[in-house]
Amino acid sequence: MQKQRYRRIGWPAIAALLIVAFAATLGSVAARQSQSKAQIQSAEKAQTKVVLLGTGTPRPYPDRSGPATAIVVGERAYLVDFGPGVVRRASAAAEKGTPELASTNLKIAFLTHLHSDHTAGYPDLILTPWVMGRTELDVYGPEGLEEMTKHVLEAWWQDIEIRTKGLEQRHALVVRAHDVKPGVVYKDERVTVTVFRVPHGQWPEAFGYRFDTPGKSIVISGDTSPSEEIVAHCQPCDVLIHEVYSPESVLLMPDYKTYRAKYHTSTSELAEIANRTKPGMLVVYHMSGRGPNGRIPDEQMLREIQKTYHGKVVIGHDLEVY
Repeated sequence: MQKQRYRRIGWPAIAALLIVAFAATLGSVAARQSQSKAQIQSAEKAQTKVVLLGTGTPRPYPDRSGPATAIVVGERAYLVDFGPGVVRRASAAAEKGTPELASTNLKIAFLTHLHSDHTAGYPDLILTPWVMGRTELDVYGPEGLEEMTKHVLEAWWQDIEIRTKGLEQRHALVVRAHDVKPGVVYKDERVTVTVFRVPHGQWPEAFGYRFDTPGKSIVISGDTSPSEEIVAHCQPCDVLIHEVYSPESVLLMPDYKTYRAKYHTSTSELAEIANRTKPGMLVVYHMSGRGPNGRIPDEQMLREIQKTYHGKVVIGHDLEVY
Protein backbone atom coordinates (compact mmCIF):
# COMPACT_ATOMS: atom_id res chain seq x y z
CA MET A 1 0.00 0.00 0.00
CA GLN A 2 2.81 2.38 0.88
CA LYS A 3 4.62 1.70 -2.42
CA GLN A 4 1.40 2.23 -4.36
CA ARG A 5 0.82 5.57 -2.52
CA TYR A 6 4.31 6.65 -3.43
CA ARG A 7 3.62 5.75 -7.04
CA ARG A 8 0.34 7.68 -7.03
CA ILE A 9 2.07 10.74 -5.56
CA GLY A 10 5.18 10.36 -7.75
CA TRP A 11 3.70 10.56 -11.23
CA PRO A 12 2.12 14.04 -10.85
CA ALA A 13 5.37 15.30 -9.39
CA ILE A 14 7.35 13.82 -12.25
CA ALA A 15 4.93 15.37 -14.74
CA ALA A 16 5.35 18.75 -13.07
CA LEU A 17 9.12 18.42 -13.22
CA LEU A 18 8.93 17.51 -16.90
CA ILE A 19 6.76 20.55 -17.62
CA VAL A 20 9.23 22.83 -15.80
CA ALA A 21 12.16 21.27 -17.65
CA PHE A 22 10.35 21.60 -21.00
CA ALA A 23 9.54 25.25 -20.30
CA ALA A 24 13.15 25.91 -19.36
CA THR A 25 14.32 24.24 -22.57
CA LEU A 26 11.91 26.34 -24.63
CA GLY A 27 13.14 29.48 -22.90
CA SER A 28 16.73 28.51 -23.57
CA VAL A 29 15.96 27.79 -27.24
CA ALA A 30 14.11 31.11 -27.59
CA ALA A 31 17.03 32.96 -26.00
CA ARG A 32 19.49 31.25 -28.34
CA GLN A 33 17.27 32.04 -31.33
CA SER A 34 16.98 35.68 -30.27
CA GLN A 35 20.73 35.89 -29.79
CA SER A 36 21.31 34.17 -33.13
CA LYS A 37 18.91 36.57 -34.86
CA ALA A 38 20.71 39.55 -33.33
CA GLN A 39 24.05 38.14 -34.46
CA ILE A 40 22.73 37.59 -37.99
CA GLN A 41 21.35 41.15 -38.13
CA SER A 42 24.67 42.49 -36.86
CA ALA A 43 26.56 40.43 -39.45
CA GLU A 44 24.22 41.56 -42.22
CA LYS A 45 24.72 45.18 -41.18
CA ALA A 46 28.46 44.67 -41.29
CA GLN A 47 28.13 43.08 -44.71
CA THR A 48 26.43 46.14 -46.22
CA LYS A 49 29.08 48.41 -47.71
CA VAL A 50 28.91 51.72 -49.54
CA VAL A 51 31.80 51.98 -52.01
CA LEU A 52 32.45 55.31 -53.73
CA LEU A 53 33.68 54.39 -57.19
CA GLY A 54 33.48 57.88 -58.67
CA THR A 55 32.91 61.16 -56.82
CA GLY A 56 33.57 63.64 -59.61
CA THR A 57 31.72 66.06 -61.87
CA PRO A 58 32.10 66.78 -65.60
CA ARG A 59 35.48 68.39 -64.81
CA PRO A 60 38.05 65.64 -65.52
CA TYR A 61 40.05 65.63 -62.31
CA PRO A 62 42.33 62.55 -62.39
CA ASP A 63 41.62 61.69 -58.74
CA ARG A 64 37.82 61.83 -59.14
CA SER A 65 36.19 59.57 -61.70
CA GLY A 66 32.68 60.17 -63.00
CA PRO A 67 29.79 59.62 -60.59
CA ALA A 68 29.32 55.99 -59.58
CA THR A 69 28.42 54.44 -56.24
CA ALA A 70 28.23 50.76 -55.32
CA ILE A 71 26.04 49.27 -52.60
CA VAL A 72 27.44 45.86 -51.70
CA VAL A 73 25.26 43.49 -49.68
CA GLY A 74 26.78 40.13 -48.94
CA GLU A 75 28.14 38.81 -52.23
CA ARG A 76 25.99 41.00 -54.47
CA ALA A 77 26.78 44.46 -55.87
CA TYR A 78 24.31 47.16 -56.91
CA LEU A 79 25.59 50.10 -58.94
CA VAL A 80 24.17 53.63 -59.00
CA ASP A 81 25.27 55.69 -62.04
CA PHE A 82 28.06 54.84 -64.44
CA GLY A 83 30.27 57.82 -65.12
CA PRO A 84 33.59 57.63 -67.00
CA GLY A 85 35.96 54.99 -65.64
CA VAL A 86 33.31 53.02 -63.78
CA VAL A 87 34.50 49.49 -64.60
CA ARG A 88 38.14 50.14 -63.87
CA ARG A 89 37.25 51.87 -60.60
CA ALA A 90 35.14 48.83 -59.68
CA SER A 91 38.09 46.56 -60.50
CA ALA A 92 40.34 48.71 -58.34
CA ALA A 93 37.86 48.40 -55.47
CA ALA A 94 37.83 44.62 -55.97
CA GLU A 95 41.62 44.51 -55.68
CA LYS A 96 41.53 46.73 -52.57
CA GLY A 97 39.32 44.31 -50.63
CA THR A 98 35.82 44.30 -52.11
CA PRO A 99 35.91 41.31 -54.50
CA GLU A 100 32.15 41.58 -55.03
CA LEU A 101 32.95 44.46 -57.40
CA ALA A 102 34.86 42.33 -59.89
CA SER A 103 33.66 43.32 -63.36
CA THR A 104 31.72 40.10 -63.98
CA ASN A 105 29.66 40.79 -60.86
CA LEU A 106 28.34 44.14 -62.16
CA LYS A 107 24.91 42.76 -63.06
CA ILE A 108 22.43 45.25 -61.55
CA ALA A 109 22.61 49.01 -62.03
CA PHE A 110 20.46 52.09 -61.45
CA LEU A 111 20.67 55.49 -63.14
CA THR A 112 19.78 58.82 -61.56
CA HIS A 113 19.49 60.81 -64.81
CA LEU A 114 20.80 60.97 -68.35
CA HIS A 115 23.48 63.66 -68.00
CA SER A 116 26.69 62.68 -69.80
CA ASP A 117 28.91 62.67 -66.70
CA HIS A 118 26.63 60.01 -65.18
CA THR A 119 26.29 57.88 -68.33
CA ALA A 120 29.54 58.16 -70.32
CA GLY A 121 30.67 54.87 -68.78
CA TYR A 122 27.56 53.01 -69.96
CA PRO A 123 29.16 51.37 -73.03
CA ASP A 124 32.00 50.26 -70.75
CA LEU A 125 29.53 48.80 -68.24
CA ILE A 126 27.68 46.96 -71.01
CA LEU A 127 30.65 45.63 -72.96
CA THR A 128 33.72 45.14 -70.75
CA PRO A 129 32.19 42.82 -68.11
CA TRP A 130 30.50 40.88 -70.95
CA VAL A 131 33.88 40.35 -72.66
CA MET A 132 35.19 39.17 -69.28
CA GLY A 133 32.39 36.61 -68.97
CA ARG A 134 29.37 38.29 -67.39
CA THR A 135 26.13 36.70 -68.62
CA GLU A 136 23.52 39.47 -68.16
CA LEU A 137 22.89 43.04 -67.06
CA ASP A 138 19.72 44.71 -65.74
CA VAL A 139 19.60 48.51 -65.63
CA TYR A 140 16.86 50.72 -64.15
CA GLY A 141 16.43 54.44 -64.66
CA PRO A 142 14.38 57.36 -65.97
CA GLU A 143 12.60 57.55 -69.30
CA GLY A 144 15.15 57.53 -72.08
CA LEU A 145 17.33 54.76 -70.62
CA GLU A 146 15.80 52.11 -72.86
CA GLU A 147 16.41 54.26 -75.93
CA MET A 148 19.99 55.02 -74.85
CA THR A 149 20.64 51.29 -74.39
CA LYS A 150 19.31 50.54 -77.86
CA HIS A 151 21.64 53.13 -79.41
CA VAL A 152 24.69 51.87 -77.47
CA LEU A 153 24.09 48.34 -78.73
CA GLU A 154 23.60 49.62 -82.27
CA ALA A 155 26.81 51.67 -82.10
CA TRP A 156 28.85 48.60 -81.11
CA TRP A 157 27.01 46.06 -83.27
CA GLN A 158 30.12 45.11 -85.26
CA ASP A 159 32.12 44.41 -82.11
CA ILE A 160 29.25 42.36 -80.67
CA GLU A 161 28.78 40.41 -83.91
CA ILE A 162 32.45 39.56 -84.34
CA ARG A 163 32.83 38.51 -80.72
CA THR A 164 29.74 36.27 -80.79
CA LYS A 165 30.02 34.85 -84.33
CA GLY A 166 33.78 34.91 -84.81
CA LEU A 167 36.57 32.90 -83.27
CA GLU A 168 35.87 34.15 -79.72
CA GLN A 169 32.45 32.46 -79.69
CA ARG A 170 31.15 34.69 -76.90
CA HIS A 171 27.69 34.01 -75.53
CA ALA A 172 24.92 36.42 -76.49
CA LEU A 173 25.06 39.90 -74.96
CA VAL A 174 22.00 40.24 -72.70
CA VAL A 175 21.10 43.75 -71.50
CA ARG A 176 17.67 44.52 -70.08
CA ALA A 177 16.95 48.23 -69.66
CA HIS A 178 13.92 49.38 -67.69
CA ASP A 179 12.41 52.88 -67.79
CA VAL A 180 10.83 53.17 -64.34
CA LYS A 181 8.59 55.48 -62.34
CA PRO A 182 8.80 56.47 -58.64
CA GLY A 183 8.16 53.70 -56.15
CA VAL A 184 9.76 50.33 -55.40
CA VAL A 185 11.54 49.34 -58.63
CA TYR A 186 13.64 46.40 -57.46
CA LYS A 187 13.55 43.87 -54.64
CA ASP A 188 15.37 40.67 -53.81
CA GLU A 189 16.28 38.82 -50.60
CA ARG A 190 19.04 41.35 -49.85
CA VAL A 191 17.69 44.76 -50.78
CA THR A 192 14.64 46.88 -51.58
CA VAL A 193 15.28 49.80 -53.94
CA THR A 194 12.91 52.77 -54.00
CA VAL A 195 13.01 55.54 -56.61
CA PHE A 196 11.88 59.12 -55.97
CA ARG A 197 11.92 62.24 -58.12
CA VAL A 198 14.37 65.08 -57.54
CA PRO A 199 14.48 68.53 -59.19
CA HIS A 200 17.43 68.90 -61.55
CA GLY A 201 16.92 71.98 -63.69
CA GLN A 202 15.44 71.31 -67.11
CA TRP A 203 15.64 67.54 -66.95
CA PRO A 204 12.10 66.12 -67.19
CA GLU A 205 13.08 63.18 -64.97
CA ALA A 206 15.85 62.91 -62.42
CA PHE A 207 15.87 60.36 -59.62
CA GLY A 208 17.21 59.76 -56.16
CA TYR A 209 17.37 56.26 -54.68
CA ARG A 210 16.82 54.66 -51.29
CA PHE A 211 18.34 51.24 -50.56
CA ASP A 212 17.00 49.24 -47.63
CA THR A 213 19.15 46.24 -46.69
CA PRO A 214 18.79 43.98 -43.62
CA GLY A 215 21.19 46.25 -41.76
CA LYS A 216 21.27 49.70 -43.33
CA SER A 217 19.22 52.34 -45.09
CA ILE A 218 21.10 54.38 -47.69
CA VAL A 219 19.83 57.38 -49.66
CA ILE A 220 21.60 58.68 -52.77
CA SER A 221 20.59 62.12 -53.99
CA GLY A 222 21.82 62.06 -57.57
CA ASP A 223 22.09 65.58 -59.00
CA THR A 224 19.48 67.82 -57.43
CA SER A 225 18.58 71.20 -56.06
CA PRO A 226 17.16 71.11 -52.49
CA SER A 227 14.47 68.45 -52.44
CA GLU A 228 11.63 67.66 -50.05
CA GLU A 229 11.65 64.14 -51.48
CA ILE A 230 15.14 63.57 -50.14
CA VAL A 231 14.05 64.83 -46.73
CA ALA A 232 11.04 62.49 -46.79
CA HIS A 233 13.09 59.44 -47.85
CA CYS A 234 15.86 59.99 -45.31
CA GLN A 235 13.74 60.06 -42.16
CA PRO A 236 15.44 58.05 -40.91
CA CYS A 237 18.42 56.80 -42.92
CA ASP A 238 21.83 55.51 -41.86
CA VAL A 239 23.76 57.05 -44.76
CA LEU A 240 22.88 60.05 -46.93
CA ILE A 241 25.09 60.47 -50.01
CA HIS A 242 24.49 63.94 -51.41
CA GLU A 243 25.93 66.23 -54.06
CA VAL A 244 27.02 69.79 -53.25
CA TYR A 245 28.60 72.99 -54.55
CA SER A 246 30.36 75.84 -52.82
CA PRO A 247 28.80 79.31 -53.23
CA GLU A 248 32.34 80.52 -53.94
CA SER A 249 32.67 78.30 -57.02
CA VAL A 250 32.28 79.75 -60.51
CA LEU A 251 31.32 78.35 -63.92
CA LEU A 252 32.03 79.46 -67.47
CA MET A 253 28.45 80.26 -68.45
CA PRO A 254 26.47 83.52 -68.72
CA ASP A 255 24.24 83.11 -65.64
CA TYR A 256 25.90 80.40 -63.60
CA LYS A 257 24.29 81.49 -60.32
CA THR A 258 20.79 80.84 -61.69
CA TYR A 259 22.02 77.54 -63.11
CA ARG A 260 23.47 76.51 -59.76
CA ALA A 261 20.25 77.32 -57.90
CA LYS A 262 18.08 75.29 -60.28
CA TYR A 263 20.38 72.29 -60.77
CA HIS A 264 22.38 71.75 -57.58
CA THR A 265 22.57 72.13 -53.78
CA SER A 266 24.83 74.58 -51.98
CA THR A 267 26.83 73.74 -48.86
CA SER A 268 24.48 75.79 -46.66
CA GLU A 269 21.40 74.16 -48.25
CA LEU A 270 22.89 70.72 -47.70
CA ALA A 271 23.54 71.57 -44.05
CA GLU A 272 19.86 72.47 -43.69
CA ILE A 273 18.79 69.18 -45.31
CA ALA A 274 21.10 67.25 -42.99
CA ASN A 275 19.74 69.08 -39.93
CA ARG A 276 16.23 68.08 -40.93
CA THR A 277 16.99 64.44 -41.78
CA LYS A 278 19.73 63.71 -39.21
CA PRO A 279 21.39 60.83 -41.10
CA GLY A 280 23.76 58.54 -39.27
CA MET A 281 26.42 59.74 -41.69
CA LEU A 282 26.43 62.39 -44.42
CA VAL A 283 28.74 61.53 -47.31
CA VAL A 284 29.41 64.38 -49.73
CA TYR A 285 30.17 63.59 -53.37
CA HIS A 286 29.88 65.21 -56.83
CA MET A 287 31.38 68.41 -55.42
CA SER A 288 31.44 71.46 -57.68
CA GLY A 289 34.13 73.53 -56.11
CA ARG A 290 36.38 75.50 -58.43
CA GLY A 291 36.83 79.15 -57.52
CA PRO A 292 38.56 82.06 -59.28
CA ASN A 293 41.91 80.83 -57.94
CA GLY A 294 41.47 77.15 -58.72
CA ARG A 295 40.12 74.11 -56.93
CA ILE A 296 38.41 74.82 -53.62
CA PRO A 297 39.98 72.60 -50.91
CA ASP A 298 37.94 69.81 -49.36
CA GLU A 299 38.55 71.36 -45.95
CA GLN A 300 36.81 74.56 -47.00
CA MET A 301 33.79 72.66 -48.36
CA LEU A 302 33.61 70.80 -45.05
CA ARG A 303 33.82 74.01 -43.01
CA GLU A 304 31.01 75.56 -45.06
CA ILE A 305 28.73 72.59 -44.23
CA GLN A 306 29.78 72.45 -40.59
CA LYS A 307 28.94 76.09 -39.97
CA THR A 308 25.37 75.00 -39.27
CA TYR A 309 25.47 71.17 -39.33
CA HIS A 310 27.26 69.39 -36.51
CA GLY A 311 26.49 65.75 -37.25
CA LYS A 312 28.88 63.21 -38.76
CA VAL A 313 29.92 64.36 -42.23
CA VAL A 314 32.73 63.30 -44.57
CA ILE A 315 33.96 64.51 -47.94
CA GLY A 316 33.90 61.40 -50.12
CA HIS A 317 36.80 60.29 -52.31
CA ASP A 318 37.07 57.60 -54.95
CA LEU A 319 37.45 54.04 -53.60
CA GLU A 320 36.47 54.90 -50.03
CA VAL A 321 34.29 52.34 -48.24
CA TYR A 322 31.63 53.12 -45.62
